[in-house]
Amino acid sequence: MNLCDAKEIYKLEYKFNTNIMQMRRQVLSLLLWLFLIPAGSAASDVLLNGTNIYLATGDSYGLYQGYILSLKSVSSDGSVWLQLDSNNQMVKSEIVRSYGSFVYNKTNRTILSVKVDKVYSGSSDQALVSFLLYQFKDSDMPLSNQSGTLPSNTHDTRNDELPKLKPPREPVIWALGIFSVLGLIYILRKLW
Repeated sequence: MNLCDAKEIYKLEYKFNTNIMQMRRQVLSLLLWLFLIPAGSAASDVLLNGTNIYLATGDSYGLYQGYILSLKSVSSDGSVWLQLDSNNQMVKSEIVRSYGSFVYNKTNRTILSVKVDKVYSGSSDQALVSFLLYQFKDSDMPLSNQSGTLPSNTHDTRNDELPKLKPPREPVIWALGIFSVLGLIYILRKLW
């Protein structure tokens, strides 16, 4: 084997290794985009994240984007009748068992999820119910109803305002994603 043949073999090997490294970079870039883009955009869609409220029979609670959750009645077995209104029209009405969930979906996307936490019985027609609320942005509704106060035709037994919007956690999600990808790159480089 002469010197020219050896140089040609090394040139081919160098080109081959360069192509493999370029393909690895493209795959890692694709993985980075697949993991970071959806995670960064989902955090800002949360309006209420596990907010605990109490409603008495007949009470209503104003939610963001003009939704109103009403507790119509409570049965002796602990089942509750919930109704969700939007723009003065009923959008969903359902009887939910104790510790069950009331979920409102719109175009294959959850807008409201209400978990019945505890039912406190009072007189025969009066009860107090604890709920956990999860509300997500409705892309079809304007965001103008985010003042944090209840509409004038509703009231809350706690006599306080809706919780203020929490700042988005996108920077934390981005940082975790970047560190995860860098860790993945480090591990893949050690393995290859």
